[in-house]
Order: sequence, then C-alpha cells, then structure tokens
Amino acid sequence: MNKEELNRKLNSVGKQVFVEHFELFQKYAYERLSREQAIEELVSLGVSNDSGAGIRVGNAKLIFEAGKEMDALSIILDSKRIPSSTLAGALRLRQ
Repeated sequence: MNKEELNRKLNSVGKQVFVEHFELFQKYAYERLSREQAIEELVSLGVSNDSGAGIRVGNAKLIFEAGKEMDALSIILDSKRIPSSTLAGALRLRQ
C-alpha cells in the first residue's frame, strides 16, 4: 500500500475516528473481535450507522494488515485541521 492508497483508506475511516478507536480497529484486524462486534461497537458509540461503520472497520483492517498503522498516525500528526486532542492521542499511540 503506497502513501496515496493509505491516505485514501485513512480518509475513509476518518482520521479522528482512527485515533479514537485505534484499539478497536486493532482488535478487529487481529481477529480478537468479529466484524459484527466492531460494527456494533461503533454504532453504539454513535460514530456512524451500520453501513458507515462497515466501511470504517474494513478500511482500518486493511491499514493494519498492511502494517501501515504507524504511517497512518504520522499522516494524522502532519494534518492541519485535526483537533489537538486527536493529535495528542496519535502521538501517544505512535510512541
């Protein structure tokens, strides 16, 4: 996965959502949660509806499977319009 593809996948997940639910996506990617459980969690938290949550978890899983989660966090840290709390979370996750 090149940087352009990674950026597209990350935008599909949502940069803030990727950081805030990093552990959830990680658990799903490493099969500690089912797809249905991951979707249900995002829906119950009000992140998105069923279909949106499905898109988010699918793209997040692809990022983790490619081993690009740290690169994704770097992209987030370089972003301009990201809340400071999200940047702090991304920095914490990257360390």
